[in-house]
Amino acid sequence: MANIIPGVPTPQSGDPTCVLSVCGRIIAQVDCIIYIMQGTTGCIDIQLFGKDGQPLDLTQFSDIQIQLFNEFECVIANFWYPSIPTGSKGFLIEILQYTNQSGRVINKGLLRICLSKECTSTIPSAIFAEILLTKPGSVTGGPEEIIGIPCIQVAKILESKIYKNGGGTGCGLLY
Repeated sequence: MANIIPGVPTPQSGDPTCVLSVCGRIIAQVDCIIYIMQGTTGCIDIQLFGKDGQPLDLTQFSDIQIQLFNEFECVIANFWYPSIPTGSKGFLIEILQYTNQSGRVINKGLLRICLSKECTSTIPSAIFAEILLTKPGSVTGGPEEIIGIPCIQVAKILESKIYKNGGGTGCGLLY
């Protein structure tokens, strides 16, 4: 039987064990596992919650890294916030959390990562994310804190006949 975290929304896709990562301090969730065909693009929204089940304020983190990998543990893509470190390869994380004019925080704890067609041009498989969040040290010189979320399934890459076969087969006129 799956564990449901009190205060955390139950994913619409049914089985929360597929889309929910439970950590002692931070919970990551996707509302559904997206299906992406090989050679197409797709974006994944990840919601972060504190251990109290409330959406996590992303402004408390100085750095965020997400690595996507497939079920064979091959890296699909790296994502970084606020910038891609020198010598690293990847894409920027889009932080969807913002504060409106009246001071209300909108989309608290919500971030988005988007895959290019080059990233999805890989073997069909389940895609998982590992997340690292860095809290800066205190003003008085305390050490930074790095929190990790080891594994959450976020997508599945499906085989594409067009990607597999290209456009040079079948009947038709040659140009």
